[in-house]
Amino acid sequence: MLVTLGLTAAACTTTPAAKAPAVPSVLGQPKGVPAVVGQPAPAGTGQLDAVTCAGPTHCWAVGALGPSSATGTTTSVPPAAATVIDATIDGGKTWTAQSLTLNPAPALTAVSCPSVRLCMAAGLSTSGTAGVVVTTGDGGASWSQAAVPTGAIDVSGVVCASPTDCTAIATDGTTFWSARSTDFGQTWEREGDLPAGLLDASNLSCALGAACLVTGYTATTAGHGQGAIAISTDGGSTWTAAVVPAGTGLLQDAICATTSSCLAVGTTSTAVSNVVPAHGALLSSADGGHTWVALAGTGPIDDIFGIDCPSGSVCVMVGTKWIGSPAVGTGAVAHSSDGGANFTTSATEYTPLALTGLACPTTRRCVAVGGDTVARITLPAATSSNSAGQPAGLTTLPAPPSAAAHSH
Repeated sequence: MLVTLGLTAAACTTTPAAKAPAVPSVLGQPKGVPAVVGQPAPAGTGQLDAVTCAGPTHCWAVGALGPSSATGTTTSVPPAAATVIDATIDGGKTWTAQSLTLNPAPALTAVSCPSVRLCMAAGLSTSGTAGVVVTTGDGGASWSQAAVPTGAIDVSGVVCASPTDCTAIATDGTTFWSARSTDFGQTWEREGDLPAGLLDASNLSCALGAACLVTGYTATTAGHGQGAIAISTDGGSTWTAAVVPAGTGLLQDAICATTSSCLAVGTTSTAVSNVVPAHGALLSSADGGHTWVALAGTGPIDDIFGIDCPSGSVCVMVGTKWIGSPAVGTGAVAHSSDGGANFTTSATEYTPLALTGLACPTTRRCVAVGGDTVARITLPAATSSNSAGQPAGLTTLPAPPSAAAHSH
């Protein structure tokens, strides 16, 4: 990368120019103008895992207490931290903590907001023995417990297309299934079971006019697994196993940018019992998520945890950049302006922890979270070539009422 130094007419004087104060560097930070600017989450925040936005300014991030076990990093907040929900009303410039009446706080892994006042979050009780669903009707000023799908010991995903159309992924410890609520979590009706053998089912994504996708894995050998994707084309009533290439590493997220073009991300590692630094994995589907192929090479960043496509041509991914030996995971972001055919790594400022959650409410702005860090992502302005980057014959999905249609 070339760095141009500007000279002024005063350069011929003998007085040296004053040096600007040095700015401390962050481990793993690329040089250049940052497109990704991180900051610490509100004091008391533990580990943020998921984020969603209802429009360009209002976003909510959820997580759990204490250190991160998913990324191999630790937060700077002691395990007693009580904040598991943070919110912003200015597009991620400032964040505030929102309180729950549950004590101790649950581990929230999914959040969906069909409007700037209505949000639903889901996860696991602190005891680890029961699923949890919480809702707000006032933008998070107050949160209250909602009903949990009958028999669920964990609710790992939730998407609310509207207040009367919410879908959740639940498990009894043996089987994963989807459940639907038409009254914003007051009651749930069990729907279809996900494919037998699917483990760690999470990251529910339901694009308007396209399929619902859930990523996970199937066990292969002790401590290892093969990436897997479950697909539903009827809103969760029935599920089938998508065709994924043999040897695929663990998959963390998937989304359809159009009715036929979908992307899935994860890692080349197959280890499920511990964190193994690896390269990013990127898969694509041209038939709406039914069959998948691995794109040549490895992903533009290391282990990838989230992907979002606010349009048919613009896609963003977040994950890890492994630094040093022993490897330490730092935050990384990459973006595409041609529907995922090519990705470019973004320069970052203060992303000391791996980024695990992502929401892109517009084609110019995204927010990401990971550990006790929140980050704003600025995307390049669209060009005529970007607009034409969508392959011919694809139908762009209508814009959802919010970015809530993609739940970590």
